[in-house]
Amino acid sequence: MKKIAVVLCGMEYSNQQELVQGMIQYQSEHGGSIHVFHCSGDHLQTGGYKRGAFKIFDLLNPQNYDGIILARETLHEKNMQRRVVERLRESGVPVISVGAKTEGMGCIEFDDYHAMSQMVRHVICEHGARKLAYIDGPKEYSDAAKRAQAYKDVLEEEGVPFDSHWFFKGDYSVEAGTYVVSELDRMHRIPEAIICANDCMAAGAIMELQDRGYRVPEDVLVTGFDNVSIAKDNSPRITTVDCDRETMGYRACEYLMTKTAKEIQKLCVQIPTTQIYSESCGCEREGQDDGREIKHRLIRQSAKTKNYQRRMNEVFNSFMKSKKVKDFIGPVKEFVPGLETECFYIAFRDTDAFARRMVRSYGDRDSLQDAAWDEAETERYRLPIAYEKGVFSSYGELEPGMLLPKECTADENVVSFIMPIHYQEHFFGYCMIGHCDMATEADLIKQWMLELGNAVESVLKKQILQNITEKLDRMSAFDSLTGLYNRVGFQIQADKYKMYAKSSGRSLYISFIDIDGLKKVNDTYGHHEGDWLIKTIGECLKKASHEEEVCMRFGGDEFIVLGLENVADGRHLEFEQEFQKNIQKVNETQEREYQVSASIGSYTIEDVENTNLQIVIERADMEMYLRKKKKKRG
Repeated sequence: MKKIAVVLCGMEYSNQQELVQGMIQYQSEHGGSIHVFHCSGDHLQTGGYKRGAFKIFDLLNPQNYDGIILARETLHEKNMQRRVVERLRESGVPVISVGAKTEGMGCIEFDDYHAMSQMVRHVICEHGARKLAYIDGPKEYSDAAKRAQAYKDVLEEEGVPFDSHWFFKGDYSVEAGTYVVSELDRMHRIPEAIICANDCMAAGAIMELQDRGYRVPEDVLVTGFDNVSIAKDNSPRITTVDCDRETMGYRACEYLMTKTAKEIQKLCVQIPTTQIYSESCGCEREGQDDGREIKHRLIRQSAKTKNYQRRMNEVFNSFMKSKKVKDFIGPVKEFVPGLETECFYIAFRDTDAFARRMVRSYGDRDSLQDAAWDEAETERYRLPIAYEKGVFSSYGELEPGMLLPKECTADENVVSFIMPIHYQEHFFGYCMIGHCDMATEADLIKQWMLELGNAVESVLKKQILQNITEKLDRMSAFDSLTGLYNRVGFQIQADKYKMYAKSSGRSLYISFIDIDGLKKVNDTYGHHEGDWLIKTIGECLKKASHEEEVCMRFGGDEFIVLGLENVADGRHLEFEQEFQKNIQKVNETQEREYQVSASIGSYTIEDVENTNLQIVIERADMEMYLRKKKKKRG
């Protein structure tokens, strides 16, 4: 069974929906698997958002597919375009570029230049317009460049002077159309016709003209391009060019499934376009309905959308209460069955590990925190949620280059959509969803992925903040050099030990330890060696202590141990012996020019309730001093 991968952005837009709908139609008739890698990172998004969203394409392993369909110009970031094209070209896998020619790949496109030429000539010759404004598309789009050139060429051919004041840059959005009309009205230069490079800008222009009291088409003619749903639903209906993207998607799959790699590489096909002269230019079409079907469709779509929106809001509320990413699993399991899809998967990186790394780099330069994130992006993905034909399961780490474990097969012989879970440039994982009703769910899926990414980021920040708080608590209670308690931490533990000793009727003991010759080591070998000696004595204390004992670095070369005595009140002697044995092992295994040594003195507390701990420490210190003095005398 053959597998096709699709690379595109902006599934929430009608153009891409229609393109994919053609692929879905082909798959339903002929079988095979289609994986649509997509994100909503369009040209209006910020750089950080695009970097995060476009990382979904790094998951595409060309060798896992028999062919690839690339909608190159929907990737609105040049570096990402270049990376994707180079990787696909080097893979040797057959690739068809749809909508734009790409070197080394087959191509299926529309004749945008000829179609726009016909449209401009129709407005001039059939409607007598001589003052034509033009709203261009994004400069990075080859189709926009062809349409703009056609406008200029037809003006020249028809003897209409080109006026740069009536040529406006746009971005294919509704807002671009409204802005241009507002500027034209402000300059008192409303033209006889506005030619738009796509339908969305035409709809925006019509809306703004109507808001300002102009009639379309009586006062101003407006035309669009593409024949997306907004052209059909608009009032008046927009004169446009029908680009049959469903056929484009269908043919791309057909060629990949039936032609050889060499044939595909040489492929260059143009899909015919159709002029639709409608109400916005004054050409009434016969047989047009009265709009009732449009209203019924919108009502049905609105009802379904509200239902999904309500259920999604419930899930999002649950997300925001979560403390860890794994807490998302329950709410997602409640939500997924309502999508009416055969399969649904979510894969995450180890966000807990990332939170720990960020805490380790807390207070460091931003570059070190970026390095912590880069390290996280080398980790394998885990699959905590796998939904196949009504059954949920979960899996551990995935093999490199694999989207799913071999046990998961529900994505075979279906169309699946693979989308990024990210927040700005931070990429957390991906979501893979089997075929859904895109006409009603495209915007909702976009919102679902956006909210999921926001929720992961929010939970991650909570986790990092909690871990940093715990780190600061540890810093306030622990000695940074040895990892033992400092005075603050020791006092907290001492109060607990006193309460436990009192309730259990047991005695406590205090041992006071002093490193022998630390000053000489510092003076002779440097403070780095002195630090090693301090840490080594701390390790010897930890190894000698049990869970009923707490060790503290009192300061400088001094340490204190507080512990519960045993029945015979001899535990402090056992501790002293273990401690000295540990020092002896250090001297036997470490080649140092001096002997590691420490003096220790202990004192037992029998009347726990009425004994001042500070006084007992001083007595243990005195016992240690006497032993040290005796040791020096030899």
